[in-house]
Amino acid sequence: MKPNAAVALLCGGVLGVAVGCGSSAGSTGQGGSSGSTGEGGSGAAGSGVDAGGTTPATVTSVGSGGCTFTLEISTSPNIPTVGIVAWSTTLTDLIEAHVSFGLDASYGMTAPVDLSQTSYRTLLLGMKASRTYHFQVAATNAAGTCTSGDLTLATGPAANGLTPPTITTNNASALYGGFLVTGQFTIALVGGKGGAPAFILDKDGAIVWWYAVAGSDATGVTMSYDGNYMWINGVNVPAGTTHVHRVSMDGLVDEDHSSEFTGLSHQLTVLPDETVAFYAYGSNGCDDIKLRAPDGTVTTVVNARTAHGGTSACHVNGIFYSRMDDTLVFSDLDNNCLTKVTRSGQTVWVLNGGAPNGPTSSFSGGAVIWKGGEHGFHILGLDDFVIFNNNSKQPAGSTASWGSAAGDEMGSLAIEVKLDLGAMTATETWSYQGLGLADDVLGDVQRLPNGNTLIDFATKGTIEEVDASGNVLQQIKSNTNFGYFQKRATLYGPPPR
Repeated sequence: MKPNAAVALLCGGVLGVAVGCGSSAGSTGQGGSSGSTGEGGSGAAGSGVDAGGTTPATVTSVGSGGCTFTLEISTSPNIPTVGIVAWSTTLTDLIEAHVSFGLDASYGMTAPVDLSQTSYRTLLLGMKASRTYHFQVAATNAAGTCTSGDLTLATGPAANGLTPPTITTNNASALYGGFLVTGQFTIALVGGKGGAPAFILDKDGAIVWWYAVAGSDATGVTMSYDGNYMWINGVNVPAGTTHVHRVSMDGLVDEDHSSEFTGLSHQLTVLPDETVAFYAYGSNGCDDIKLRAPDGTVTTVVNARTAHGGTSACHVNGIFYSRMDDTLVFSDLDNNCLTKVTRSGQTVWVLNGGAPNGPTSSFSGGAVIWKGGEHGFHILGLDDFVIFNNNSKQPAGSTASWGSAAGDEMGSLAIEVKLDLGAMTATETWSYQGLGLADDVLGDVQRLPNGNTLIDFATKGTIEEVDASGNVLQQIKSNTNFGYFQKRATLYGPPPR
């Protein structure tokens, strides 16, 4: 092999725990191989170093604009599909920089550079395991842009025991593409170590990122608003031990924030200022809606029963942020409804209902639009939502009854509901039931920018992408259970919902 600057990580690891990592840039570690020197060069050809392990390979490249780049290139010891490029340049007063990367010199993916970072340290995210990637740094100041030569790095293997799901694609050209962020919600140990993992799939179904919090599942998996961290939480149903961790995207920083989220269940959502909205078991049998500020301070916004006006038990199972009006919307399974509240706790509206002793809908005189409960949903606008309707006969894990609001349990649905906020009416405008998969526990849905809809039949280990006509474009099938999910066009920047 004679790459321009190859860095190979020869490491067997299990879900974020590095084992047997070898460093081979001049030394041999357990599981590694001894390094050799490749052919060097400068300018467009770059500098050649053949290195293994996580010891950074130092490379000098004379850029196309007359500047010089000095780079340290490595992969993460914990997640060897994550490239780490730290660099400096003789070009001064930078106003923008980015790293283009891909499986060949046409690249295709772009990592933005945070110019406030020490050594302009940049992560290359979304790469497949055990492949060689090309990359190029571009730096810009007021006088123009200078680009490095074409450089390469080699990713390490996927974690032991981490098996990609089965992908069946019916119409590849109609798919949205991008990356799927999700996890496993049951505590099923993989490879005998760690917990059930959070992971990211690329458009081909390859696992390009993974991490497991020891002793926890990964029901809720969502990136921080700035894209630098992954929040991972366990399901915690029934109430038990809370597990909430914030993990850096290179897997090198694992912060345990569980004590700040006592009683959290299911999932959380991140607001633009990095505040985290969540729900936790309350003292009255109904969950409290809470906000965790970036400094760790936690405040209670409102109790779910107070917000929607029901009188029976509650089971909140989803919360999302409405950017359009700076509000929160939460799902209550037991009460078969969504409720919108301000960040100070005032109720804006209640949508749906019908459960005995439950709230009355603010729309259509209390009309029931869907039956049998719901979990995940996606806010499309002030008046437009897609909702995962479990369509169960009774609340999951409960002896309670929905009465006339009970579903028929003939299969869960993705539904779209449009609101008329003047007339206060609500109408189901679209639905997809698919193969009749009855998912009583969890479930999620997301409308994609190209009009497709992604549906997560969680306990059935099935995720489907369908078009507006309900044609199944792709099915992702696993022998385990999926948690909540998030489809992203890129692994950098704000979340899509």
